[in-house]
Amino acid sequence: MEILDCNLSFGATNNGEPYKNCDTFRELLAELDRAGIGGGLVRCAYSDTVGVRYGNDFIARTVLSARAENRRFWGVWAALPPFTGETPSPANLPGVMAKNGIGAVYVDPQTHRYELNSLTMGDFFAVMEDCRIPVLLSTAHNLSMAQIYAIMENFPRLTAVVSDGDCWPNGRRLYPLADRYENLRLDLSYVMDAGGVEDMTARFGAKKLLFGTAFPARYTGSMLAVVRAAAIPDADREKIFGGNLEDMLKEARFS
Repeated sequence: MEILDCNLSFGATNNGEPYKNCDTFRELLAELDRAGIGGGLVRCAYSDTVGVRYGNDFIARTVLSARAENRRFWGVWAALPPFTGETPSPANLPGVMAKNGIGAVYVDPQTHRYELNSLTMGDFFAVMEDCRIPVLLSTAHNLSMAQIYAIMENFPRLTAVVSDGDCWPNGRRLYPLADRYENLRLDLSYVMDAGGVEDMTARFGAKKLLFGTAFPARYTGSMLAVVRAAAIPDADREKIFGGNLEDMLKEARFS
């Protein structure tokens, strides 16, 4: 069974976080090989430190090179409001993503210094919703839960991958979203609730759950152990460990 991770990153942060920097993609590969993780969605922290253009270009080159080595990675781009021309326009974004090996996008308005509202990002979310392209919405990327709730209220068919690194236990904040929105998935990277995987699987079905580690901010072994030990059917475990991520990316329309 191949394990795919929905929440990986690399690149020096310059600010002491995460506690264990993973400066290069090769360092990331070494950790994933050690842990037995075959690939997944990966973003470059340079988008948050050096600049969005640089980081997005860097992760595209990295992913295309990794695919040439038969590594199974999809890049994650930082999204910006289109008005400054720093990223492709919403209409052109899916096609450009496809050419560059990019499978998802994330938003971090605090780090990237823009206001997140319908004026700045409404067209972007509308295209992502229509094309079923995954958008990562995480409190670890400086979104508040109120912002995540507002995005989903305005774009209820959005293929969103939601994680909450600010609250434990997570259920009271995450369960309403999982219950209401059909295309929403839960990234398990920060879910450490006792019996949480079992409870989520029983309530929402395994299809809603994506294995993630948030490496290097968190240790790869944590969620590996949680999912492996969860009292769920093996078929559901396989979906969580990689099948659901593959299915989600196959549903996306990039052209």
